[in-house]
Amino acid sequence: MPAYKLLLCPVDPDCPAIDTGTLADRLQEIGLAGDAVSLGTDTGYRTGARFLQLMTFLGCSPAIELELPEDASARAAACAAGQVCHIRLSQSGGRLRFRAGARMSAPRCPQCRQPVENWEARIDAWRSNPAASGWRCGHCGHRGRLFDLNFRKSAGFGHTFIEIWGIHPNETVPVAALFDALEELSGCQWKTLYVNE
Repeated sequence: MPAYKLLLCPVDPDCPAIDTGTLADRLQEIGLAGDAVSLGTDTGYRTGARFLQLMTFLGCSPAIELELPEDASARAAACAAGQVCHIRLSQSGGRLRFRAGARMSAPRCPQCRQPVENWEARIDAWRSNPAASGWRCGHCGHRGRLFDLNFRKSAGFGHTFIEIWGIHPNETVPVAALFDALEELSGCQWKTLYVNE
């Protein structure tokens, strides 16, 4: 079942993967993540003591459930459905990964801003052959890599992702202090993606 998530990942797709244990320690240290919890076959983290200070919530009254059920099976089910806000960490296993929501619109050329035609086929070709990352705009002729396309925060490439489950598109944005802490840890700038996957 798809669930809404806010993903944090490095801006540069070439940024090396970060060990999830090191990343978890840093997120707990700054207060974004709390204690680790079992989510069936996965491990997640409760929101930390400073979660609400490290995120700016937008809109009139966002409804974000922060309390995880104590019962293990109820907790796993609620988290899998994205009904309760929690944090998970994922790595690509050394290979660059593309993350996107189920119903995203076409990315745009970074030069002329026109929608990219056949972008799904290009991503599929790249998945089959990671060396095939080159791309040329059919509108303006701009040449670049697939990683440079403007997905407008609905998709992106990376080796490491911080997944904040239960966050709908544009419902919240991280504050600068969170991005600063992640940049200090990784040596790379970070960005936000909103997906339903």
